[in-house]
Amino acid sequence: MPDACSACIYWAALALDATHGNCRFNAPAGNPAYNFSWPVTAQDDWCGQFESTPPATQMPAVSGIAASQPNITVAADTMLGCGLIAGFGITPVRTGRIAAIISGTLTSSTANAQINITGRHGIGAAPANGAGATGQLWATTQHYFTSTAKDVNGFTVLGGNVGLALNVPLWFDISVASPAGGVTTIADVQSLLFEL
Repeated sequence: MPDACSACIYWAALALDATHGNCRFNAPAGNPAYNFSWPVTAQDDWCGQFESTPPATQMPAVSGIAASQPNITVAADTMLGCGLIAGFGITPVRTGRIAAIISGTLTSSTANAQINITGRHGIGAAPANGAGATGQLWATTQHYFTSTAKDVNGFTVLGGNVGLALNVPLWFDISVASPAGGVTTIADVQSLLFEL
């Protein structure tokens, strides 16, 4: 889309004032037997909206892919450290409503292991891999069960939050807990974050 009326194919400069012209993007409604006039806009307006500045920034959407994370041996919630990776952070600019999806695979070194994955986000410095659970919840905890050692299971955490501060960067991450112990391996982690 052109960034000014004067660059638009639908704009026709006025003969007596080249700084203004008729915007012919939308034909006037009504009976064509009557006389109609096209809206007059300035050469630096935007597409019939009568604004001299560009429209508001589009709402952001980001995605990321995490490199393989170190295996973790945890019982209590422990952060995976994704918030430090490009594509796992977003800055709301218009509504403060962020939707989030983080998915990946998980395995355990022990049979009959329960693995809990919880979505968390926050502002400021993102926690590193292995740090204690921190941040605000953005999703309900997902519970997974590995019936045999080294089973590979897919996981997806869906959620988000509303009322988030505008223009404040947020990191998004997951915490992992394995109440029965064992070594938990999280891999193939991907994110999709977007403002609604």
